Amino acid sequence: MMITMYGFGKVTPQVVGITRDLRVLWALEECELPHQVNGLDDFAGELHSADYLAINPFGKVPAIDHDGVIIFESGAIVIYLAEQSGRLLPTSESERAKALQWTFAALDTVEPPMTQIAVIDLFEADAEWAKLRRPALVEMAKNYLAVLEDVLISKRYLLGDQFTYPDILMVAALSQIQHTNLLDEFPNVTSYLTRCHDRPAWHKCLDAYNRRLAA
Repeated sequence: MMITMYGFGKVTPQVVGITRDLRVLWALEECELPHQVNGLDDFAGELHSADYLAINPFGKVPAIDHDGVIIFESGAIVIYLAEQSGRLLPTSESERAKALQWTFAALDTVEPPMTQIAVIDLFEADAEWAKLRRPALVEMAKNYLAVLEDVLISKRYLLGDQFTYPDILMVAALSQIQHTNLLDEFPNVTSYLTRCHDRPAWHKCLDAYNRRLAA
């Protein structure tokens, strides 16, 4: 059955390219699952309509409807798509456990300070509280980037030579700070991002995403 993915149809220009629906679109392309996109207009309040709140009561995107199976939260969706397709999954039980480990590392450890830096830089750069808060966030981000730099010394991807679903989520987290120079000190992380963004599925989903938001 066709998967319906609920994402942004219109959104604040500053966040185009880093919204959480993009990681789900990437997973859909990697998994080659048939899908359609229901683009919601953030400005018109469609994320808080009664119809959409029945799908995601938090009024956030993304969400999917797969033949009546409704799932929200980007990490949960990406894992679900990998399991449904049998792609982006490591083969051994121990490696699957590590995939979950890196999923939570991306979403719970790495992404929060990266997202806060993006929010400050894109929306609150002149606020006094933001000027006081940003240095601590940068220090935290650099600490996490240093860990990833060491992990990626001898690995193409988080689990080795195979691109798996946690790579999508980690790249999405790191993309939050690509407008800064924070990655300049971490060549392994930079190469990892480039390698992941060179994948055909990424280019395909990004092109479709940009066309939808430009319409």
